[in-house]
Amino acid sequence: MRVCITIGLACMAAGVLFAQSGGPGPSTAGSTSVKRVALSIPDETSPPGGIVQLKFMVTEPTPISTGKPISSYDDSTFDGVWGIELFNPTADVNGVAMIRANWVRMQYVTSSGTQGTDYPIMTMALHVRPDAVPGTQTQFSLDPSSTWTLGLLGTTTLKPMAPATIKVGGSISITNVVPGGGVLPVGSLVRILGMGFQPRSQVQLNAIKFSSIRIVSSSEIDFTLAQDTNMTGQKIQVVNPDGSQDTYFSYLRGIPMGQSDQPLLTGTLPIFSSMVHSMAVFSPVAPAYASQFMGVAMQNPNTSDVQVTVALHSSANSLMGSSTTTLPAGNRLMRAISELTQGAAPTFGSYVTVTASHPIQVFGFLGDNAAGTVTPFCAAVTQP
Repeated sequence: MRVCITIGLACMAAGVLFAQSGGPGPSTAGSTSVKRVALSIPDETSPPGGIVQLKFMVTEPTPISTGKPISSYDDSTFDGVWGIELFNPTADVNGVAMIRANWVRMQYVTSSGTQGTDYPIMTMALHVRPDAVPGTQTQFSLDPSSTWTLGLLGTTTLKPMAPATIKVGGSISITNVVPGGGVLPVGSLVRILGMGFQPRSQVQLNAIKFSSIRIVSSSEIDFTLAQDTNMTGQKIQVVNPDGSQDTYFSYLRGIPMGQSDQPLLTGTLPIFSSMVHSMAVFSPVAPAYASQFMGVAMQNPNTSDVQVTVALHSSANSLMGSSTTTLPAGNRLMRAISELTQGAAPTFGSYVTVTASHPIQVFGFLGDNAAGTVTPFCAAVTQP
């Protein structure tokens, strides 16, 4: 059986978001004058119970501003999506992935285009079923109906691409890197987690400068940073003596802190820009329809806890409600605004401020219960 994944990648300015929330804008999807998007997904191998990190590579530089790729995965080989990350040169991209039993849908917009051919614009971590049979092969590709927007050039589609072949086998898999994102100070300990590591495994850390490295067990390799390092997007490779190898691009896979009271947010995964802010203002925040609600997603990439205050203000700048939350290191939360402001609901012209004792990752979003969608948007004003 094949499971459908719909991915519409987004981070919009709030005013633009509301203007577009009633329906899609103009499209030139059928136009032959717009350059088509050229992507490739390399083949992967992973043992049962391991992780396949699919890497979406741009093979021709293309000024992608928004997108909606669509794909499917074979649920006789995989039992779930364990993580998704978006990358771009200036890190000005936030996204939301709505993960349900058999589909995923995301939204994203960026102003800085794509990465080069040796760096993925997106990764998706699929967990190989523990009962998958070694030697089994499956394919993964993007559906031809996938679309992207190239700024003022309009909407375009995907160039024909060969599917990635994924084989169940080998002896090694990197499942996570902890901490995998954010700027870590010199002397920080970073753990490569996985399976099948051996005493003679070779570790290639590429651009990472380290002072020591140690193979702890078959499921863990530790290294110590020799200088302050931004771990987001770092390329890490482990090779076993038998030739089995795995390559992983690191990011912070945040630990969810509790759960929202909004059913729509159940199974919704926020995908954070690596840009951090000590203060962010979101305006306006009043939903246009009764089925909609506004919210905020936050993640702490620091190595210590952070105090975060969320406050709702009226158009006359009066305080309507607020709360202060301790966000532990490596944790994330995603809530409707009313859940963070003592029940106060946004009104016309109101705005939200988020202040943190140390810079955090944060973006706003619009939830629509009628449409079944969650759409992210960027802060109107920020401070580092």
